[in-house]
Amino acid sequence: MYRLFTDTIWLFHFVVVAIALFGWIIPQIWYVYIFVLASVLTSNILLDYCFLSKWEFDLRKKTDPSLNYDFTYTSYYTYNLTRGYLSKNFLRWASLGFTSLSLVINLYFVLFY
Repeated sequence: MYRLFTDTIWLFHFVVVAIALFGWIIPQIWYVYIFVLASVLTSNILLDYCFLSKWEFDLRKKTDPSLNYDFTYTSYYTYNLTRGYLSKNFLRWASLGFTSLSLVINLYFVLFY
């Protein structure tokens, strides 16, 4: 049961990441895109991690207690794919920079153009 719930959270998290990265391409989901960016930015500022990552890996640890995880979705899955780590500091600043800049650019063009 934990595995199914964890995989569902992973799928939702994957969709959130896809919207954050590519939501600007689809104008029909602009409000969802802005909500996702604001949520990601808020989570990173207030919690210093994504709450979906923590939730997913807390459940994954119930099925596999030996799992070593530092609450960074991107670093964990990047390592699984490439066997190379991205530093937590780099990911934090890249996420803060990307989401902040994306929000500012989108809001600027919507409000002033």
